[in-house]
Amino acid sequence: MKFRIVSTVLFLMGCLMGTAQDMLVATKVSPRASVEQRIGTTDVTVVYHSPAAKQRKIFGGIVPYDFVVDGVEYPWRAGSNENTTITFTHDVKIQGKPLAKGTYGLHIFVKEREWTYIFSKNSESWGSFSYDKTDDALRVTAIPEENAYQEWLSYAFVTREPERAVLELQWSTVKCGIEITVDVNAHVLTDLKAKEEKTVDDYIKIAQLTRAQDPGNAAQALQYVEQSLKLGEGFRNLMLKADLLAQMGYKKESKSHREQAIQLGKGFPYYYYYPLSFMLLEDDAQKTFDLLSEMLQKEPDNWIANLAMGEYYIKHKNQERATHHFGKAYEFAGERSKPYTRYMYLSNKLILERM
Repeated sequence: MKFRIVSTVLFLMGCLMGTAQDMLVATKVSPRASVEQRIGTTDVTVVYHSPAAKQRKIFGGIVPYDFVVDGVEYPWRAGSNENTTITFTHDVKIQGKPLAKGTYGLHIFVKEREWTYIFSKNSESWGSFSYDKTDDALRVTAIPEENAYQEWLSYAFVTREPERAVLELQWSTVKCGIEITVDVNAHVLTDLKAKEEKTVDDYIKIAQLTRAQDPGNAAQALQYVEQSLKLGEGFRNLMLKADLLAQMGYKKESKSHREQAIQLGKGFPYYYYYPLSFMLLEDDAQKTFDLLSEMLQKEPDNWIANLAMGEYYIKHKNQERATHHFGKAYEFAGERSKPYTRYMYLSNKLILERM
């Protein structure tokens, strides 16, 4: 009896050790990897296991072309071991086709001259062995290209721009990418609308984005401006209301709100942050100049106004006047703002000297 118990224990230990060794071998052969990229406000994360080529024929070899048996497709799991997954924190478009936010199992049906990327709603199956076409959320095609030899399979985000990037699979002598695009304004708008306790700034941003999405519907944007005004009147929401009223044809009311906004802005650095940085007065450069000139006549040592005027002249390609006002900003700025104004003055002085 003792012998049988000992034998059983040894057998179980051997099984456990064997399993552990198999897991260890799998980890060494095809280690887990991941890559993440933020596109706009959307995080895209790919988790995969990376096999080595080891001088083998990969595509058309261990990854066969047109793998269909008895009418059933057997796509590649786009890596090794368990399922390759891809996660999006917002809705996206893949190769121009919409895909909802979430985590998907990533599979690829490989042909010699065309690949089909498959996004499966089942992200927890083991590779493609349990792949079921009825779980497809999206299929898109892409064209593989020749590439410099790469021993280990990897994913990389290439050709990155503010609202798009190409996710590229690279292995052996082949690469193949898919374009991922996002709508940043729509995502920010969705996130802000979902926010439970909104601030004045939140409502202003919602109004601005609503207007950007549908420029002809000023009335809808105005509703959000009114919500911000209930929380507190300020230069930005009053100026935005003035612009929206003007767009809707209410010229008299628009003028009244604009004047009220300008009065609220006096004595505070709105002249710098909003007319210039946020370009609320972009359509009226002369008005911007008049506001800053008026402030500087009253307070020539106001460093904020000088900084703003420096940026005004940068936008209007007058380097000499820009450098002058940046110098004044540096001269009159408080200690906390000295480093920034010094940088602006010295960098623009250098540009002026090299012209």
